Amino acid sequence: MPSDKTYRKSKLGRLLDQLRKDAGKDLSYLASELRKTEAHLSKCLNGTNLLGWADLGLYLDLVEADEDRRRKATEYWEDAKQDSTRVQHPAAYNQAARSYARAEADASKLKQVEAVWIPGMLQVPEYTLALREAAHLFVNPKVPANRTIAARQSRQMRLHGEAPLQAHFLIDIAALRRAVGGPAAMYAQLLHLQASAALPNVTIQVIGEDAGAYAIDGVTILSFDDEDFPDVVYLETRGGGRWVENDVDVDKFRKSFNEIAEELAFTPEESLKIIRDQAELFKERLQRDDEP
Repeated sequence: MPSDKTYRKSKLGRLLDQLRKDAGKDLSYLASELRKTEAHLSKCLNGTNLLGWADLGLYLDLVEADEDRRRKATEYWEDAKQDSTRVQHPAAYNQAARSYARAEADASKLKQVEAVWIPGMLQVPEYTLALREAAHLFVNPKVPANRTIAARQSRQMRLHGEAPLQAHFLIDIAALRRAVGGPAAMYAQLLHLQASAALPNVTIQVIGEDAGAYAIDGVTILSFDDEDFPDVVYLETRGGGRWVENDVDVDKFRKSFNEIAEELAFTPEESLKIIRDQAELFKERLQRDDEP
């Protein structure tokens, strides 16, 4: 998913492109009439750019859109202009992360596999700060830590509200045992995982040691309400990240996720017990550390 491409702009672009095809209008003709380059108009039709309001009206005239599809195009344009996909605290993200945050804001479902860390959507501030400190060579020193926390928390709000994100996380047991930020931070983190698992829209499964090797990690699969808008995959790295949009490759990631969830990972109920038990171990470490 290119850095400026969003689900809502893509939804409008698909409608406009279909109107163009139905009207038998060449891209070059429409670009000329709109006084745009073909490259710019093409980006408007693939969801990367957004036509201005006046240009949208002229475009609909040129393709002779009927009242029903004109109304639909107007609604889609208004949706694409909404602020819901604006990235909060954008300076806290690099370009790849901003691209991901916009897509995540538009998604209706999220599936994520993490072998090393607790997923960002489930992190408590102490955990996030510890990871930030560990990755100091990759962090923009001009961005204060509190802005990083605020950016993360703004994204986590997607798990709440009237239309929350449907999220399914597969987390390796090693991530539960690694004392990121120390025992106190991990105890708080595991308590938060238990609370998150209680949300009706959140599923957490733990991948145990006996699962052996599995195909994917550091992977996020995003799905959208519109069935015509395909799933996309985001591969996160310290240096940024990249998108996978090829249907064949996306299907491989989707099937791999399902295989892990159905055949290798513990059930959500078993996973919750594992999280509780690990939290107790960190609690015991804290109590021992407090002993004189």
